[in-house]
Amino acid sequence: MNSKFRILCLSFSILFLLISYSEAAVVSELQINGLYSMGQDELLYILDIHPGSIIDKDSVRLGIKRAFLKGIFEDISVEALDGENTKVVITVKERSRIENIYIDGDYAISKKKAKELFSLKEGQVLMCDVVDEAISDLKPKIASSGFPYASVDAEVEQLAEPYRVNIHLYLNTGKPEKIKKIVISGAGKENEAIRNVMQLSEGDIYNQSVLSKDIGRIKTYLKRNAYFKPEIDQHTFIDGTLTLSIHPGKRLQISVEGNDNISTEKLLQEMPFFEVQDFNDDIVAEAVHRMVSLYHTKGYPFAQVAPVSKLHDDIIILTFFLYEGPQIKTRTISFVGSSLKDKNLREIMSLKEDQIFNPDLLDSDRETLRAFYHSLGYLSADIEELQPRYEEDSQRMDIVVIVHEGLKTAIERIDIVGVHLVSEGEVRKALNIKLGDTYNEVDISDARYRMIELYANKGFPEVKVSVKRSFEGQKASLVFQIDEGPEIFFGKVIVAGNYKTNYHVIERELLQREGQPFDNSTIIKERQRLYKVGLFTDVDMDVLDRYDNKKDVLIKVREGNAGAVEFSLGYAEYERFRGIIDLSYRNLWGMNRQSSLRLELSSLEKRFILQYYEPWLLSKPLPFRAFLLGEDKKEISIDTRETRYRLTRYTATVGVEKKISEILRPELYYEFSVVRTFDVKPDVILSKEDKGTLVISGIRAGVILDTRDNPFYPAKGILSGISVKLTSPVFLSETNFIKLMFYGNLYHKITKRIVLAASLRGGIAQGYNKTAELPIVERFFLGGRTTVRGYEQDTLGPKGSDGNPTGGNVFLMENVEIRTSLGRGIGMVAFLDGGNVWLKTKDMEPFNFKFTTGLGLRYNTPVGPLRIDYGHKLQREKGESRGELHFSIGHAF
Repeated sequence: MNSKFRILCLSFSILFLLISYSEAAVVSELQINGLYSMGQDELLYILDIHPGSIIDKDSVRLGIKRAFLKGIFEDISVEALDGENTKVVITVKERSRIENIYIDGDYAISKKKAKELFSLKEGQVLMCDVVDEAISDLKPKIASSGFPYASVDAEVEQLAEPYRVNIHLYLNTGKPEKIKKIVISGAGKENEAIRNVMQLSEGDIYNQSVLSKDIGRIKTYLKRNAYFKPEIDQHTFIDGTLTLSIHPGKRLQISVEGNDNISTEKLLQEMPFFEVQDFNDDIVAEAVHRMVSLYHTKGYPFAQVAPVSKLHDDIIILTFFLYEGPQIKTRTISFVGSSLKDKNLREIMSLKEDQIFNPDLLDSDRETLRAFYHSLGYLSADIEELQPRYEEDSQRMDIVVIVHEGLKTAIERIDIVGVHLVSEGEVRKALNIKLGDTYNEVDISDARYRMIELYANKGFPEVKVSVKRSFEGQKASLVFQIDEGPEIFFGKVIVAGNYKTNYHVIERELLQREGQPFDNSTIIKERQRLYKVGLFTDVDMDVLDRYDNKKDVLIKVREGNAGAVEFSLGYAEYERFRGIIDLSYRNLWGMNRQSSLRLELSSLEKRFILQYYEPWLLSKPLPFRAFLLGEDKKEISIDTRETRYRLTRYTATVGVEKKISEILRPELYYEFSVVRTFDVKPDVILSKEDKGTLVISGIRAGVILDTRDNPFYPAKGILSGISVKLTSPVFLSETNFIKLMFYGNLYHKITKRIVLAASLRGGIAQGYNKTAELPIVERFFLGGRTTVRGYEQDTLGPKGSDGNPTGGNVFLMENVEIRTSLGRGIGMVAFLDGGNVWLKTKDMEPFNFKFTTGLGLRYNTPVGPLRIDYGHKLQREKGESRGELHFSIGHAF
């Protein structure tokens, strides 16, 4: 290890604290030396030192204790000078942080593997002597990988940037030990099969970690082949020969006879022998019990199982002989002695009329009924054992429930003792129990927790609430005894682990303020907010010990990888083959500012989208987005692949959005586009703007409502929105129009595997001033994989004289899907799509829809389902295809 670094490390290994001022001094001037990895404001906040403040030894000692929780300091010294009006000099020595680890030398393992084995990691704070410990730890790891003669050394390089180092790891693996021969003994006929299970083979490097995994594979193989307690007594490696001595243990053969209604495979799954790796009478009895219970769940209450075992050489032969009996259903459930409605009592029972009879549910249903009566205030109620009565001719079971209700108990008196610092009115409101209410232990327990929560929210986290009960006849008296404890307030917040993320990114998500009443629910909300920032893989919130009726909070974060590169290749019926590259970074300048570049290439389109996102505009929680889009696009007819028109477009968009609540978000954007349209088919042209270069610019305002439970696979909730786009010369536009669009998607879970999804979408646009017709790039088109799936891309709606779609100023569309999960990420969809496009507003006929229906296949991925849909036209016209096949990713809506 670098001797210079060792000397520096040792010289700063002791905490140095020099405070040479009176017991209480006023800070007049501050000087901070040596600080690099955090802001001065954050350090002074943690130390609780600022101009004009009064400091003393105890407060400084506490502040330094807080600062060391950051984990980045070796030393902190605070020196006070000049008596009453004090100049305070704060000097810190930070711990070095590892920027890079370089692997050098002559080595036969990969750099990635070497870094995995090395205990120090890039981005880690470097403590004293840890480099020597890491080297000592690395040598045996490399030796166990098959390089017993390896040598390791390291050098720490101090970088120009303060408190930053590189580690150069010099590695010479030397000559490896190789396996010349593998000898397996003791397993008899399984020897060769075991050899095939192993990953190591003759000629390989003797890697002990791989051997350890091979031993696990051997044991797993033997267990799967019904061997008990397989053991590998020893393994040796001498002069290149690896010897394994294996004792497979006894083998168990299980057979089942007499089962007609439950498969042997399912019955064997109930066997506990291989779970516990043993065989004895108790485990056989457990197997019998499990099999009988399985039959009971299937409605065979008279099932019997008889086990017979015998030993032949090293094989245990176990046979289960079964009598299944008839399958029985419950016919009636009747109640005797109950004043409650039979219907209400049946609803809480697991056994149901006209369903499978399971005798194992009798006792649990009895306890459920008893608890139900107690919850209603019948404290002396008792339920006799449920009496099943079998009718052999009908093979049905009747159940009679005999109830001894007793009298109902009501609450006669409620006393609250120990209320001093919170108003009794608030406490009684939280209690939510009134005189005359039925006595119910669940309600009383809930009331106690509500009182604790009330106090905790008001800064009394150590409150204790106990309940005393007394009974006289059918009357109950309650006494809630409250020990309020001290009133606690929030202290300081210390943030650790944010090496790349600015402290203010975390600070602005916090809800607590110093001096506010301590509330643990606030901490829970803060943790959720920090996770939503998207920069951290782990967030721990630790409440520190109390001082001066305050509690500091230590927030420890673990930062994730802020950068990402994603590639994807795909095929769609319209674009054919397509490729996408996404480059993104979500923590620019440590401020959670995000940027991304998306490149798309297909046979019809070349596009780039550059995006910038600022979550806090002007230090306010007002998200700002900016987009720059460039594309070269060709629109074609799918049948002939003939070009309908081509365009190039460059668009700049800037705007803000505001999350009013968890489900509601309005937005306002300005868009500026330069569009060049060419190679346009004559019958597609409707206006002078349909050829040549055109500037389109304006504002777009909208609002989005989103209550979905999952953005990729919604099972319930609503996604709806409305937007208005206005272009005008005021915004530098060469064309003038107003465009309104709306959509509403509804998701409803019918069963565990079936979801109903419905959508209604529409739009209307109108030119004004000198704009009679909208330019082609702003018109509405329907048809394709996300709209009406029985039609080709953009082909539904008005057409020119040559049959080319012209688009229109109005559209309306509906979609309904039944989404079914088949398991293993596979699903099917049945859908009905309908809609149309009209050239002008006056042409609109809301009931003149073109409908298509079809089926689709889904395969789930992390970013949405891969899907194949076939849509069939229900109103097919002459010359049209019967339907269309679509390939895509993501739901249609």
